[in-house]
Amino acid sequence: MAETRAPKEELVPTVRRAQEGDAAAFAELFKKLHRPVLSYVYRTVGDRQLAEDITQDAFLRAHQRLAQLGPPWDFKSWIFRIAGNLAIDTLRRNRRFVDQEEPQEMGSPPSTQRPAEKQVERREARRQVERTLALLPTTYRQALILRELNALSYAEVSRALECSYDNARQLVHRARLAFRELHGIRLLAESGAARCEALGDLLSAYQDDEIQPDEQKAIRQHLATCEHCQETERDLRRVAGLIAALPPLAPSPGWIEKMLEQLKGNPPREPGLHPSSGAGGPRGGILKPLLGGLGGALAGAAVLAAGAFALGLWPPELQPALERAVKATVAAAVQITPEVPSPEPPLAPPALTATATPSPTPTVTPSPTLGPPYAIALQNSNCRAGPGSVYGILDYLLLGQESPIEGRDAASLWWVVARPNGGGDCWIANRLVDERGDLSAVPVVPAPPTPTPADTAPPTTTISHFPSAPRRPDDMDVVQFSASAKDDRGVVRIEIYIRPPGAATTSLVKTCESAATCVYEGGPYPSGTLEYQAKAYDAAGNIGASPLTSITIYYRIR
Repeated sequence: MAETRAPKEELVPTVRRAQEGDAAAFAELFKKLHRPVLSYVYRTVGDRQLAEDITQDAFLRAHQRLAQLGPPWDFKSWIFRIAGNLAIDTLRRNRRFVDQEEPQEMGSPPSTQRPAEKQVERREARRQVERTLALLPTTYRQALILRELNALSYAEVSRALECSYDNARQLVHRARLAFRELHGIRLLAESGAARCEALGDLLSAYQDDEIQPDEQKAIRQHLATCEHCQETERDLRRVAGLIAALPPLAPSPGWIEKMLEQLKGNPPREPGLHPSSGAGGPRGGILKPLLGGLGGALAGAAVLAAGAFALGLWPPELQPALERAVKATVAAAVQITPEVPSPEPPLAPPALTATATPSPTPTVTPSPTLGPPYAIALQNSNCRAGPGSVYGILDYLLLGQESPIEGRDAASLWWVVARPNGGGDCWIANRLVDERGDLSAVPVVPAPPTPTPADTAPPTTTISHFPSAPRRPDDMDVVQFSASAKDDRGVVRIEIYIRPPGAATTSLVKTCESAATCVYEGGPYPSGTLEYQAKAYDAAGNIGASPLTSITIYYRIR
């Protein structure tokens, strides 16, 4: 589907002024966007101090590389992209798990008109939403925060997450479904409506007004007759409302003033003295500044070359050729033309009037090309035979290990990945991995039949006797022993054992096959102590036994 919403342009004039060197214009961009960016980073990494450090670094990098931002000059998506990349790099480097603290609310204090218990309920509900967000895969969490909390369009989400427009739309939809499942908004088994996959992620696009008018009409017609899609649409709106109600994070006292001071001492770099990829490059590829332009780069190369000759690693006769190669390589890295030796000194450039000063040609960032999807393990993780802990473990993904993604379940809570040790594929929970590549074409794979767990529980077995009146049974009664057994897999055999008065051992007196009850009549027995017991067997060979019971056989006076 093509983009249906043009990028927002309210910040473009401010961005263009900032690119022309207007320090106040960039300060205005910072003041407008620092709070949403700070909240976005915080909900990605889960640590307030770390979020402030990352947000600070993101704006400083954006300030230095502002000349790289080209049409459509979408600074909002760009700064979210830089901050998100830094946050992901930090999570990977520190191997952190997101466990968010209670954010500091902004704005006026809570109204005293609301009962205290209502405030407690609201805080607990908010904490539950925070916990559910923290359980989502990082990419899903970022997509929801960008869309629900910061109201980015799908086009802006795609630029912020460096994916295609269709992939951004699907990420938002799957993230909402995953949140619904984890938050317990609606379990699929609870709905009586027939399951329908006709609309798919168009439901989220319809909710977000990101589809064409003719598609809107078709979706409304389908919703009028499909109970399942009606339920799903209501659930998606509830998910959006729950996340949108989260409070933003307030920066620490003095943080804004400190940032504005650092921006004053952090002048933008010249457009030609740094690579065009810069802070907006692919995720995980944020480059460090070069060694202070051409002079620093050549100096660093010269030091390396001199060290190599000093150590005797290169023959002296190769020194002139090596120096020329180093200069050419460094010049190519900073995208300038290597200096050509000339017997005459270079001419000074002619002075330009203010009206003749050319504006720097903006760099047009091409749409990223997504590769095949793959998963990166965030910890040592089990890879199972199906989507759930009831399935057996087939393989393992170790921390940092990668594996191609070959399928998913309907809610995208589990991925089907290639087994690292070969021999087919296995299922891994998406909260245990980070995903990369184009997820838009990952097919839904039906779950294998749920395995029957091993039967380890023995049958429940009881036994009683009759008559059991006072001074009964006596030595003239026939005694009836009744045994019963219960088992969730079925009882295959019941046995009754008796040790009459005067006998040394207990003997098997009755066996009942494939029955839940077993009755034995014996006696009359001589007076004295009689013991009896029942045993039951299930199909797995588990044995359940009743307690060994003793009774008195009384002597009847004749």
